[in-house]
Amino acid sequence: MGNTLDIHYTAVCVMFGVGLFMLWLLLAGYTLKDLSAKAILSLTGHLRTPPDPWLESALRNAFAEFDRELAAILHDRSNPAHPAAMRPSAPEPSPGLADNP
Repeated sequence: MGNTLDIHYTAVCVMFGVGLFMLWLLLAGYTLKDLSAKAILSLTGHLRTPPDPWLESALRNAFAEFDRELAAILHDRSNPAHPAAMRPSAPEPSPGLADNP
């Protein structure tokens, strides 16, 4: 029957559903401008809720303590793979090559 009337019923049903949803939102007091702005800001991440101040403070203190401990560990530790006495020294350039232009 869809071919005889040249109407795609699936597209009509989808558009009818979208139209009813938009009508419901408009009747509920939302505007299309506000909805599209909220959707764009939500997708880009600018509409996040701010973190709990207590949680943020606790995480900052924990990472600061971890950073201090890690700095103390790395400061006291020497590089065991190449101790200073066993490091190869850079080869000295030969005097013959430096004299020739």
